[in-house]
Amino acid sequence: MAIIRAEIGKRDQETKEAIIAELTDVLVKYGSPRENTHVLLYEVSYDNWAKGGVTYNNRKRAQETS
Repeated sequence: MAIIRAEIGKRDQETKEAIIAELTDVLVKYGSPRENTHVLLYEVSYDNWAKGGVTYNNRKRAQETS
């Protein structure tokens, strides 16, 4: 059995399903049985995700006003 856990920013359902499918395909390529391959996506709000002490939402706002 293989389990992939990925933290991502908010995405629409279609995009999440594509990410799940492609991550599954990678593990299957390297020998994991498809039916035993699990993918867990953790969506993190960009208000709770920061780089260099600045949230991604604040980074986006700063770029828009530049």
